[in-house]
Amino acid sequence: TAVRAAVVTGAGRATCAGMQMQVLRDLDPASAKALISGLHDAIHAVHEAPFPTIGMINGACLGAGFELAMACDMRVAATGALLGLPEIRVGIPSVIEAALLPALVGPGRAAEILLVGAPVSAAQALEWGLVNRVTPPEALTSTTEALVESILENAPSAVRLKKELIIRWRNTDRRTPIE
Repeated sequence: TAVRAAVVTGAGRATCAGMQMQVLRDLDPASAKALISGLHDAIHAVHEAPFPTIGMINGACLGAGFELAMACDMRVAATGALLGLPEIRVGIPSVIEAALLPALVGPGRAAEILLVGAPVSAAQALEWGLVNRVTPPEALTSTTEALVESILENAPSAVRLKKELIIRWRNTDRRTPIE
């Protein structure tokens, strides 16, 4: 209960530029399954964290890194950031957590991101509801910190209860009442 919020980001010029093709090319079926399962478990842990998670997107955010960002409760992007799942362009489907996309942007926009493979700009991501804030790169950290601070101003127990409810909403068929 000590963690009240977490920020997930990348180092350097990119949040995640995607998987190197050489790594994927050398995998046998068993090691590919292990890699995908490990990535799924890590992304799922962020998505189901009992505290708010914020993705701070400092540059390119592609492939599994984009799926990790989608697992966060909120996302803040630098103006030059590009987000997407370009792996289809080299014959690889998005199989880890691409299912998070329709809830964020709707089925039509999700289909476009998944089937075209072209990255979405930060401005487009904001318009589509994929990110919560877009800011110049030099203000990315301060903008993200301000968002975190606005969460921390609330009672910790209330934030945890709200996060539990958010997780239940995500995992509930909307036609079925929450008990």
